[in-house]
Amino acid sequence: MGSIAQVSDVHVELLGRFRVLVGKREVTAEAWPARRAAELVQLLALADGHRLARDQAIEALWPHLDADAGAANLRKAAHHARKALADPDAVILRGGQVALFPSRTVETDVERFEVDAGSALDGGDVGVCAAVATTYADLLPEARYEDWAHTHRERLRSTCAELLQRSENWERLVELERADELAYRALMRRELAAGRRAAAIR
Repeated sequence: MGSIAQVSDVHVELLGRFRVLVGKREVTAEAWPARRAAELVQLLALADGHRLARDQAIEALWPHLDADAGAANLRKAAHHARKALADPDAVILRGGQVALFPSRTVETDVERFEVDAGSALDGGDVGVCAAVATTYADLLPEARYEDWAHTHRERLRSTCAELLQRSENWERLVELERADELAYRALMRRELAAGRRAAAIR
């Protein structure tokens, strides 16, 4: 008898919004019984291999609690996440780790963006860089002020900025990075070349 193929039908969207698809079923916003349950899934979706040490998860989501209280909150959030995702194996706590769908392949739009961006930047094609940049959106806008999302957000913004520089999309680059001098200089040169001195000064 042949081995059973691994199920790979979990997709997590994190750019611009949070959405989980398990197979063809979308997990609605109303399905999440607690905010921390959704944040635990988001945290794991962003982690390498979609797993973290328990202590890392606790420190990220409950940094001000002691170890026992943090562990209790983690167990509660994992329980609520399993309930929302309607799968007893959705979030597993085992061997000092927390894992998201460990028996399945989880795909995220963040991973896809980073893979595509890496290929585009390596290839150097202006059109490809421009196309990949259009797939970027701010990471988890509802978690904009959460420390655990900050490093991921800044890395993705920086990648998108590089794509916009390569594709010379200066207007969008200025929108993304208000202090980007390269973009402002390019816009000024363009306005001067077109004889629009007032626009260049502005």
